[in-house]
Amino acid sequence: MNYPQFDKTIHEQTKLKILTYLSSNGSDSFVKIKKNLKLTSGNLSIQLKTLEEKGLIAQKKTIENRKTNTEVTITNEGKMALLEYLEEMEELLSHIKKGI
Repeated sequence: MNYPQFDKTIHEQTKLKILTYLSSNGSDSFVKIKKNLKLTSGNLSIQLKTLEEKGLIAQKKTIENRKTNTEVTITNEGKMALLEYLEEMEELLSHIKKGI
């Protein structure tokens, strides 16, 4: 078996949580992501910046009632990267289960 070379960006726990959350919700606000994933504002900001730089998510900032609202959306590239990651993980798990 060729062992997968997991995408290091997606494989990191917090980024994987964000991508899986967005893949099932499509998009959500920064505040809701922070609350639902139990992350600090600073940690979430850093993770989103990295994911956005890789093209896996998009962020849109608007002003509502004098407050900044950030809407976060998983991109098509992000969906495809997550799907590839999950397929690699499933293949590895299948191989491990055969040996048990």
